[in-house]
Amino acid sequence: MPVARRLPRRLLLACLALCGLAVLTAAPARATMSPDEFVRAVGTDTLKALSDRGLTSEKREGLVRTLLTTHLDLEAVGRFCLGRYARNLSDAQRKEYRDVFEDYLVKVYAQLLSQYNGETLTVREGTRGAGGDSLVESQINRPSGPPIRVEWKLHEKDGKLLLTDVIVEGVSMAFTQRQQFESVIQNNGGKVQALLDAMKKQIASRR
Repeated sequence: MPVARRLPRRLLLACLALCGLAVLTAAPARATMSPDEFVRAVGTDTLKALSDRGLTSEKREGLVRTLLTTHLDLEAVGRFCLGRYARNLSDAQRKEYRDVFEDYLVKVYAQLLSQYNGETLTVREGTRGAGGDSLVESQINRPSGPPIRVEWKLHEKDGKLLLTDVIVEGVSMAFTQRQQFESVIQNNGGKVQALLDAMKKQIASRR
């Protein structure tokens, strides 16, 4: 069974917005930049990159990898997605999971990025707090159809803002990924190695 099931259209659009963070170079995620300013600054560069129909798959993957290593808290997100099984990893599995998780997200989101179809992002003023995290409200405007509500969850780590989740119409992308991972592990006798093998197989199939 594939690790990533077919995502609903609204989650696809959020993935596209998330991938757009990868092109942010002129506005680094500084602690002095408010969360809504950070997300808003991303918008212009995002649209510029996504409108480039000449993007090769290699360039798309490069953009996404920049996001993961620069603007996403990979360690926290990866640990959350693994849930209670994170506690049972050996040192070797922990390192393998960290590497495979990054490559897996690169492949999945780069493919979704290729399906961009003229959507735009509008960010609201101000930020809501939730347990030490910041929530920035926005909406994705579609060429046809009603706008989609999107919340960006960020926190500060080592003096910079990092993204930890994207919530689309009340649906958490991180929690959705966690459910998929746990399902694979549970269907394979609780073995985390089964998830690692499934992720590596899916990465290979997207090359």
